[in-house]
Amino acid sequence: MTDCTVPSMLAARNSNVSKVLITGAGGFLGTQLCMEFLAAGHQVRAADLAVMDLSTLSEAGCESMICDLSDRGTVEAAIEGCDIVVHAAGLFNHAATREKLFAVNGDGAQLVGEIAADKGVQRVVLISSVGVYGGTGMGIKEDGAKTPTTHYDQSKWDGEQKMTRVCAERNLPLAVLRPTLIYGPGSRYGLATWLAILALRYHLGLRSFPMAPGGPMGHHVHVEDVARAALLLATHDDAVGRVFNVNDKEPASAGELVRMLAASVGIRVTEPGLPWWTTKFVFLIRPIGTWLLKRENPKLAHLWSKMVDEKDMRASLIPRIDIEWLDYVLDDHGFDSSALTALGFELKHPTINEGMASTLQWYREQRWLPEAPAAALLSSGEEQLGDSDKKQRTIDSSPADETLSAAQGGNSAPPSAPPA
Repeated sequence: MTDCTVPSMLAARNSNVSKVLITGAGGFLGTQLCMEFLAAGHQVRAADLAVMDLSTLSEAGCESMICDLSDRGTVEAAIEGCDIVVHAAGLFNHAATREKLFAVNGDGAQLVGEIAADKGVQRVVLISSVGVYGGTGMGIKEDGAKTPTTHYDQSKWDGEQKMTRVCAERNLPLAVLRPTLIYGPGSRYGLATWLAILALRYHLGLRSFPMAPGGPMGHHVHVEDVARAALLLATHDDAVGRVFNVNDKEPASAGELVRMLAASVGIRVTEPGLPWWTTKFVFLIRPIGTWLLKRENPKLAHLWSKMVDEKDMRASLIPRIDIEWLDYVLDDHGFDSSALTALGFELKHPTINEGMASTLQWYREQRWLPEAPAAALLSSGEEQLGDSDKKQRTIDSSPADETLSAAQGGNSAPPSAPPA
């Protein structure tokens, strides 16, 4: 099977070094993609909006260009002369309007596909999302039903459909990667906002809260593993014309995930708490919750800004709660990535416990989070999982999930620290 554990091994097997365009290069995932393809020996063109700082990528050896999905001319210039296009540019913001999300994630993907075909690109790798499935459950495969619920997920499905249609019509080789919720050094959204909220609670003296153990199960994925998977899809012949999920090996329950994040900033989660089934009632008051959060999020941002000044931190994170995030903690979201494993892919970060430990260290080194209080003890491995979580994981495991147990780690350079 193909080995993608060490990027340089892929470069050695592919005698022709490719010129690779990474769209959205200045973002969280885009930065890691650039570093991964550089490490594999490819020539990398990093493209993003003019407001994005690409200096670190330029210093690393990338060619930097402006690429605005609303400006066809900049997209044409960015794609010109490239062999491979990895389309990672997109808008990931649940607070954005539906129109904006579809313009960037839907129409933008179609534009990239059309121009890539015009310019004679040899392959496109599209970064999509497991959010296109919409439904809940465990062991969801790539051919599962597509019923995206949020505007963001709907826009990603729109973009995937448009890109697939263009590539089929123009005979352009395409591979699609669907990551689950991505975390890791450099992330400003998703789990990063949860960490910011918890760190703010500790700073304000709110250092414990009750929560029941267990809860819905869900997969996550480290940004390095997403970039490494994209590299494999860009170079493996058997990836063309196919879609691949990418997620970590073992799901974590919502209760244990919150406990782990809370412990990392010194907050103690006590028992008992309300049973997890009571969270279903949140959907009954969703409109009220949306209204309240529009009022409360600015207050959180103000308190965070004061804390950043007091602790001499960098204002890189902003605590914010979007009502759409509740979907991720109210139901199971488990995925089957055995198709990617069959290509020879091996995870570097098989569990969120290990991956989050190194991520927290990065956040503190870059002063995105305050120094860990004495009470913050983040252990690794199974020690972070309670008995209820282990029991639930055993019950929910399927044969498809078990095929992932052979996944092992690899090597990849972490992203450089973005500017303050």
